[in-house]
Amino acid sequence: MKKTFLLALAMLSLVCNLQANDYSTPGDGKAYSFETLAGIAESGVSITDGTYVVNGTVTIALGDEFVIDNGATVLFADAAELVVKGKADLRAATPTLLGRLGESTSCYGLNIQSEEVTEVSNLTFEYVGLRGGTTAGMNVSDCKFLNHNGTASGALFLGGNGASFKVENCEFENCQKAAIGGAANFFCPLLVENCTFKMNSQANGNVPQLNLTASEDITIRNCVVEGDSTLTMVGGIGIANWFGSEGMNVCIEGCEITNNRYGITTMGIMDVVIKNNVISNNKFEVNPNNGGSGISLYDPYYKQKAVISGNIIEKSLWGITVIGCGDVNLGKTEVDADASDYNPGGNVFRDNGNNGVLYDIYNNSANTVYAQGNIWNVSTQDAENIETVIYHKTDDPSLGEVIFMPAGDPQGVSPIRSDYEFQTKVYDLQGIRVTHPGTKKGIYIVNGKKVMK
Repeated sequence: MKKTFLLALAMLSLVCNLQANDYSTPGDGKAYSFETLAGIAESGVSITDGTYVVNGTVTIALGDEFVIDNGATVLFADAAELVVKGKADLRAATPTLLGRLGESTSCYGLNIQSEEVTEVSNLTFEYVGLRGGTTAGMNVSDCKFLNHNGTASGALFLGGNGASFKVENCEFENCQKAAIGGAANFFCPLLVENCTFKMNSQANGNVPQLNLTASEDITIRNCVVEGDSTLTMVGGIGIANWFGSEGMNVCIEGCEITNNRYGITTMGIMDVVIKNNVISNNKFEVNPNNGGSGISLYDPYYKQKAVISGNIIEKSLWGITVIGCGDVNLGKTEVDADASDYNPGGNVFRDNGNNGVLYDIYNNSANTVYAQGNIWNVSTQDAENIETVIYHKTDDPSLGEVIFMPAGDPQGVSPIRSDYEFQTKVYDLQGIRVTHPGTKKGIYIVNGKKVMK
């Protein structure tokens, strides 16, 4: 009887502690920070030696405001999370760290559900993430997302149907799942610019580093997407429209996409522009029948439109694969330059193939594909030689034709972009690549040497 009574007291104490760690502000118009929350005993936020610890779910109610603490270190215990339903100002004037307490593997980090656009800058998320449940959207800049623990489908999780997101000058590295991801049934316009993605999706599921779904507009510009060659299930950029809705526009421009299972894949109905990218060494698929393309275009509805120009596509198992789709234009020079479907081509193909066979383009559709004005992986740019690196109607009468003549002029298109293999790359002291080093003072490693700025 005595043991039962003591056990009951212990269980009651545990329940009371759990309840104490689930706290919500009253919603009476006040502003909160981790410092002010630490002064509220029942909040579950404490401070020790200048480090804040979040022990449960803390909610900033609608009507209240949360302001990030400049230069703070904040650690989250198991299942701990800060949920902001009111206004949020996450712009830190000095670097601020949000991390995990000990070896905690299930802590969440920040969950922003504000009805106003949230500004986020100068934060480092390590082992925790940023969930954007907001209905208004977010602008995220100069942030780092490192070693995310996989508690959401992306270190930066897009959410809130119709919410618009802008991600600039950020770094994502070694995250368990995608660097950026979201719900398949949410339509979130997205701009990603001047960001670095390195070795994400470490869980090695069938998830690309950027795992994006349908929206009106998605733009990925001037980014580095570098994979981990030991991961055979992880692609570079994957964009999918699972609902068959129309009006989706995608632009991928000026990016370096290297060392992934595949480079870029688009699935479903959308209008796609892919231009001026370096897409190299995306071949880490154990079965060529399952992937390994520099670019893969797939649409069983035959409505996807793609315009592809000015890219270097090299060292993939397949250069470009076309599966279904509506209008795929890799170069159309036989029309006037002012025609709506004019495309100079300018794509450079090199060393794409598998099992001893070269494949610059594999047209696995019934459509005619225009691919004029390109430089092919052959010594002489004539019809007889180019035919050997293209799989289409000539090889299988059920497939559509690839119209590839006239080819481009090798003298007019450089096979190696000058700012690619020999460009200056700058890293901070954590080994993270810095895309805009001139904007901040500090110590950087430039081509292996320490530099003060």
